Amino acid sequence: MSIARIMMQAAGASGGATGSYIAVGHRGEPYFTLLDHTTPGSVSFAASYTLTREAFNTAFSPDGNYIAVAQSLSPEFVLLNHTTPGSVSLATTYDMSSSALSTAFSPDGNYIAVVNNNAPTFTLLNRATPGSVSVAATYALAATGRDVAFSPDGKYIAVGHSAPGANPTFTLLNHTTPGSVSLAATYSIAGAAIGVAFSPDGNYIAVGSSNSPRFTLLDHTTPGSVSLAATYTLASSVNRTAFSPDGDYIAMVHDSAPHFTLLNHTTPGSVSLAATYTLPGVGNGVAFSPDGNYIAAAHRVSPYFTLLDHTTFGSVSLAATYTLPEEGESVAFSPT
Repeated sequence: MSIARIMMQAAGASGGATGSYIAVGHRGEPYFTLLDHTTPGSVSFAASYTLTREAFNTAFSPDGNYIAVAQSLSPEFVLLNHTTPGSVSLATTYDMSSSALSTAFSPDGNYIAVVNNNAPTFTLLNRATPGSVSVAATYALAATGRDVAFSPDGKYIAVGHSAPGANPTFTLLNHTTPGSVSLAATYSIAGAAIGVAFSPDGNYIAVGSSNSPRFTLLDHTTPGSVSLAATYTLASSVNRTAFSPDGDYIAMVHDSAPHFTLLNHTTPGSVSLAATYTLPGVGNGVAFSPDGNYIAAAHRVSPYFTLLDHTTFGSVSLAATYTLPEEGESVAFSPT
């Protein structure tokens, strides 16, 4: 067991961050549900918020006080207030002019990245004033932005996107000047890059895609540059990826059964199969709890939300389920 995991488990046992709430985006009104996870391994209803349409992606601010939501209809970006834990209310909105498919907070919480269907396809919002957003910068991707993630130091932004008839479908943006973005690097992924995630140390980037091998691990040990570290072949499109907080494991959800795969990354830059779990249907969203002990998955078949037990590292089992109104699209744990 890694030192990082030992420290996380000790923190959880002593009342540390366990991910007390889980934000879930889904189809069917109210489109956003907040689940109570104050008892680790168990979920119950905390609150809901009625959006315009389905929430494709959700993200907590680093302090847990706000939740960013990317949805399909105007206003495509919604910022919810979560300053009262377990309760949500509207903070502000921003019209992206096309469906927003993913969103992510910078590590300092001052910026929010959003990717969407139409030009400019990438927008960086300024959130230096909590509860308020304004445009900081935009960037024109080759095509529809599918997923976005900040590096742990906030200096780089990974973007997975489509590129009909062209490649590359992965773009790394330079954010070393806060509030400004420029091209750092690109990489040709087979098919649309649908899910992206940085390792906790920022040295690697997990990329899920629509074409074989469908999972690519990029080397980012030289900041601002990417190269191939490893691949893993799955039978169908990988829709989202997530690193465990210690960086030892990578969770992914995909189209074909078993719909959930856990990869071993205990040797940095290398991946192998750790475990699989058969979800009720196609997996759309995945996230680790802050202590790494649980993994939340959103999927297309009832009950639409599954919580997996990962207290035995490298292994998964059923912890709990929750029945959403309709197809689960995205999940995010609160940082505390």
